[in-house]
Amino acid sequence: MAREFDWILFEKAVEITASAVRGSLGGQPSQPPSYPGQVFKEVFAALKEAAAELPERARTGF
Repeated sequence: MAREFDWILFEKAVEITASAVRGSLGGQPSQPPSYPGQVFKEVFAALKEAAAELPERARTGF
């Protein structure tokens, strides 16, 4: 289950990173090529930290 949750966080981090760096690359005074990687690392770390702070869900069962 943890692996599935990490994949969800990864996909969300990719979405947020794409939105954050859109328009900041390719122009004359643009960011360096490593910029998207740096943004992704920060976003993914923040998402994992926030997810760790979420309360545990009750497990269903008999």
